[in-house]
Amino acid sequence: MERSLNIGIFAHIDAGKTTLTERLLCLSGARRAAGSVDGGTAATDFLAVERRRGISVRAASVLFSRKDCRFSLIDTPGHADFAEEAELALSAVDVAVLVISAAEGIQSQTEILLDALRRRHLPAVLFLNQCDRAGARPLQVCAELKKAIATEILPLNRPEGEGKYFRALPDPDFTENAVALLADEALLDAYLAGTAEEGRVEEQLRAACSEGKIYPLLYGCAVTGEGCERLLDALAAYYSFPRDDASPFSAFVYQVEHRPPLGKLAHIRVFGGSVRVRDEVVNARTQSRSKAAQIKRIRGDKYADETILRDGEIGALTGLEDVRAGDWLGERPAADPPRFCEPFLRVKVSPKEPAQLTALRAALGELADESPSLNVEWIAEKREITVSVTGKIRAEILAETLVERYGIAADMGTPSVIYRETPVREAYGYEHYTMPKPCWAVVRFLIQPLPQGSGLVYESTVSEKKIAYRYQEHVRTSVPRALEQGLYGWQVTDLKVTLTDGEDHPQHTHPLDFFVATPMGIMDGLKNAGTRLLEPVLALRIRAPEQFYGKVTGELRARRAQAQTPEYADGFFSLDADAPAAECADLTETLASLTGGRAVCSARLKGYFPCPEGTVAVRERTGVDPLDRSKWILHARGAL
Repeated sequence: MERSLNIGIFAHIDAGKTTLTERLLCLSGARRAAGSVDGGTAATDFLAVERRRGISVRAASVLFSRKDCRFSLIDTPGHADFAEEAELALSAVDVAVLVISAAEGIQSQTEILLDALRRRHLPAVLFLNQCDRAGARPLQVCAELKKAIATEILPLNRPEGEGKYFRALPDPDFTENAVALLADEALLDAYLAGTAEEGRVEEQLRAACSEGKIYPLLYGCAVTGEGCERLLDALAAYYSFPRDDASPFSAFVYQVEHRPPLGKLAHIRVFGGSVRVRDEVVNARTQSRSKAAQIKRIRGDKYADETILRDGEIGALTGLEDVRAGDWLGERPAADPPRFCEPFLRVKVSPKEPAQLTALRAALGELADESPSLNVEWIAEKREITVSVTGKIRAEILAETLVERYGIAADMGTPSVIYRETPVREAYGYEHYTMPKPCWAVVRFLIQPLPQGSGLVYESTVSEKKIAYRYQEHVRTSVPRALEQGLYGWQVTDLKVTLTDGEDHPQHTHPLDFFVATPMGIMDGLKNAGTRLLEPVLALRIRAPEQFYGKVTGELRARRAQAQTPEYADGFFSLDADAPAAECADLTETLASLTGGRAVCSARLKGYFPCPEGTVAVRERTGVDPLDRSKWILHARGAL
């Protein structure tokens, strides 16, 4: 029986990820010849904007078979501006293939992906690509990976030759190295004595790789195909996962797209049970029920009909109108996987033709289903639309997409930094909402600061005798919404909110009363605690010729960057630094100008940290402020 395996190809930009995908499709017989990224013929770069720019901006799925294994492969963008696509795909695959350039080595996006693999306990294969490039250092990069990753790494081949003479050859010590890493004394003794049963090493290696205890590593070159066939064989040989069609249906929506004439497509990975055409499925986020009108298998820009998707399979459903990327259908796991994609810039979007404002709102709403991190916000008072983006390229692609898909030409404003707030001290917030009747909702919250990166933690210590559990659920769902705008208008984070006291009334409490009272109680608590601003800080990695070290570090100091000790090799220096995002808008262009285009700078969001004393960044509040109690009550009750 044919096994199924879901793999994702992940990498830093320009590491050769899509080229590797093309080579695997060619080797498996799915394509007669490998496509080209530069030539616009790659099977997974089928959008016009991808072929025009020569980069991937959306994850794309392809199917192929190898030996007794059917592969569903998701090719993801490598550019940091489109990291959300990679983040969602990580939640849909069995195994990640992490592509790393043998010349550039570990880069910023590589570190983000390695951290995501570790936190998700996801099995992975490491493919050291571009070993044929001038300046490639495959053995050194392998050594760097072994230092950076706690998981054991097992090379499956060895590199020989440099540049165009590079070859990936079988490693004569592979079996001995595998036995050593498996750390099974009985197996080691049997191997040394020459009595190990045939296939026993492979069996234990399959178990260790499938559990993510060992990362196989291959040296290769996607352009020439070196190491690629060994990669396919390793995926088929070393990974196997149990499937359970009898369990309750559970599926993750890793991508949403709108594709005429099919309409809205929800790309899913099934994690339990199965779904058939016309089955009713529940969206765990909205609790809405919809019927799966059609089931499709997607192959780039082509699709085929299916009647069922089983546990472990990937496909797409139509007919789910309220679905968005990141949703769970059916049973939802206790905790979602950790996220690493977080926009830190906000930009105003305006139609060039004012008459298209309504159409622009609708188009952005559709695109937000595909990319929830856009966080589209409509400011009714100003008739303005803003969206969140991760960088300049993301904003440019958004503008191009609006023209190509919707015929809407839009101006993208200058991106501004998204700040956050966090409580200064511990404090209580209180609200006694009993007038004007009929209403009765009393809440008391304890607000406590938490360490950086903690997010929001919510707890209730109130019994059902004081507040019925159905009303406590209203409080729980209202707290995150109430924290979307703090005292300075920014989202409040890194805090614990505890519902410590309160009461409802058997006759006077209306079902919506706690939705009205909670924001007032939360804002009262924030006013008593006080908040301070947090700013996004980027982790930079810069590489440039040694003679430009003074100019580069001088520029970093002027931007409030904190630099670490540099490393020198082959006439270049490598430098890591942390810098406020607000100071880095044109950093890449400036460094290129200072160094004659020879500096390479990559960045990733490190987190949110306290702003320097005296920093002022107030965001105009949208809607009614719950601190204006009378007006808020009228607004919440629909009386304004």
